[in-house]
Amino acid sequence: MNKIHLIYMPSPLQGLIPVYGAGRKPFRQYQEDDYVDAVQAAIDKRGLDWEILRDDTESDTEKLRTQGAALLVCLPGLRLRFHRGCFDKSQMIYLNTMEYATNDVRPVMRKLRELKDAESP
Repeated sequence: MNKIHLIYMPSPLQGLIPVYGAGRKPFRQYQEDDYVDAVQAAIDKRGLDWEILRDDTESDTEKLRTQGAALLVCLPGLRLRFHRGCFDKSQMIYLNTMEYATNDVRPVMRKLRELKDAESP
């Protein structure tokens, strides 16, 4: 089963102490879980061999790679604040504010369709 990880925190910066929760919650408290549930429901409805997980590595790309992440979905505001490391740009999805706030799963489903079409001869 292929894995998608939802990245919701910026990458840690060397020399800085992150203050989690300070200014990173423009939406309600557990929006990440709601988005994960919405995407997983869409995946299950289409019978795809993917699962989406909430990132538990504090945005550590090496740990994400060892956990088998094939695709990363970044929340709004992380385009410049997440170090993608060994992940190619084609393995990244950056949500905009409205997509995230309304649990719009179309960007993720579009990327999964692109990956499926690329595998097909």
